Amino acid sequence: MYDRTEIEQALRECLEHIAGDHYQTIMKREDNVMLCCRLDSQHGVELACDLESRLGIAIPLNENPLVADGDDSSQRRARNFGEVVDYLVALAN
Repeated sequence: MYDRTEIEQALRECLEHIAGDHYQTIMKREDNVMLCCRLDSQHGVELACDLESRLGIAIPLNENPLVADGDDSSQRRARNFGEVVDYLVALAN
């Protein structure tokens, strides 16, 4: 089981790996991950695989850690850093 700080660190390391030169060394809770790191939703698949391996959690195949789904597809939006952490913490518990 990982605590919030460890999950944040794992997310930062995975994002740095995926985003490369586009990664911001300081990600604030409100930062839009996809925008700040210049990622698209396809990067969410790679991120999910990296996080599953690193944290030993299962991310459902139909969910993208970078994208929040609303009640219908018109409500989809990119998650901010804090929301991604919250999502991972919920999966880890």
